[in-house]
Amino acid sequence: MQYTETSQNDKYQIAMLTFLAAFITYIFVYGFELTHFSLSIDEEFNNNISHTIAIGRWGHALLKASIYPEPFIPFYTEMLTFILLSASCAVIVKIFSLNLNQAIFFAVLYASSAQFAYQLQFLNQSDTIATAILLSSMAVYLIVRKNSFLYTVILPAFLLCYSVAIYQSIIFFSYSLLLAYLLVDIVKGAENSGHLKLIFRLLISSAIGMVLYFLLGKLFLSYYHLHSESYLTDIVTWFNNPRLALKKISRCIEHYFTLKAPYGMNTFVLAVIFLILPLFYPLKRKTRYSLYALLSIITLFSMNIVVGKNLPARTMTSFAIFFAASGVISFIVIKKNKCFWAVAAFSFLYGMATVSNLFYTDYLAYKKDYRLASAIASDIAKKLNVSQETPIKVYFFGALDIKRVARPRNSDIFGYSFLIYDHGNSDRISAFMNKTEIANIVPASYDDIRSNLKAVYAAPVWPQKGSILQINDVVVVKLGQYVGHCPNGVKENTKPKQCL
Repeated sequence: MQYTETSQNDKYQIAMLTFLAAFITYIFVYGFELTHFSLSIDEEFNNNISHTIAIGRWGHALLKASIYPEPFIPFYTEMLTFILLSASCAVIVKIFSLNLNQAIFFAVLYASSAQFAYQLQFLNQSDTIATAILLSSMAVYLIVRKNSFLYTVILPAFLLCYSVAIYQSIIFFSYSLLLAYLLVDIVKGAENSGHLKLIFRLLISSAIGMVLYFLLGKLFLSYYHLHSESYLTDIVTWFNNPRLALKKISRCIEHYFTLKAPYGMNTFVLAVIFLILPLFYPLKRKTRYSLYALLSIITLFSMNIVVGKNLPARTMTSFAIFFAASGVISFIVIKKNKCFWAVAAFSFLYGMATVSNLFYTDYLAYKKDYRLASAIASDIAKKLNVSQETPIKVYFFGALDIKRVARPRNSDIFGYSFLIYDHGNSDRISAFMNKTEIANIVPASYDDIRSNLKAVYAAPVWPQKGSILQINDVVVVKLGQYVGHCPNGVKENTKPKQCL
């Protein structure tokens, strides 16, 4: 009896130390982001609840409408995100039943992965996505560690349903996590583990969860009188050109194997090496291990396979678990593994360097946008001879032709400017100026200036004299020669050129 109690206390202590190790790693890796606030693309709008419900993320909307700040609170939202992610790391360690050394090693690799930087760039949703990861981890914990139908199927179904309702790409995280557990189970030499039963439980729970997700999504759309804005079908390549889809998928996967992955994610190659390494050591059920390892890689690219193209790094929600689990698998297999702590140190330093560089790029772009937007606001106020505090109805036409800040290669939208995004999006520029208190802009629509487009096209581009003109009650600031992809700021008005 005493042994059982001590064992439970040890597990609790390991979980707590894992949480602390992950949390401290997050603080260091994302230290620049914590101490240098910058406004990134999609963070400029104050309320995204209706939009997120319309695109099927009603779980995100519920959290933002209740207990989480909408859209975010600088520093607080990051810290909340790190707490939730660290909690998910502790849950995963309990799923794997790792000892203290293995748990700390796993935590450092998990938290230093640069993939989540691509989520944290969107501060308006980083806390909810971290919640989805925690809920998915809890679902797999119940499937693996509990026995009754309620705990292994029903409750996980609700957790997985809500996770997907927060962020659809999280749907494959639970499968990556379960496969990682099966791999760890094999290298530990566990007997009679019932792997097929666990996979079957997850499949059933996922199916129930997806049915609930779609039914509840329709209820929320009806309650808020909204129409579905599913952009997933718009980007699926399979429908139009299957051959092109295959080519894009193979190219996407090839990039990860040839060190051309998104910036900061070339540790994928290291993870694959770690995944293969146990095959060179005495290992029971090598065939099953090889199958699970292959399925892990395929699952990692599941979203790319589903849509038939290369997707942004933020959709690779299973990357951290894939990388950290691969590392800890080799850590377990290789008994004399003290040298492996050099891998943890490398991952920590590599993550801190790449993540800091990404957010430094965003910081430079933000400062540049702030400076240029302030100059534009000043010119508008001078043109109208009013204070910059005066509400002014403005339409920003086109995108400013400016040199982008130096950006790491293949870094998604880090370092993008509000003044050129979507090839010129008046709503975004207006929201940016209002959010940063640069000016008091009342957004105008493209329809408001249609009556005199000839005058707009004939005008010079800012900052030249005559680039700010009035059409009826709207001030038009001409930033570029051509109207952007989002004339009225919404996708529905821009097909086939959609907002990015």
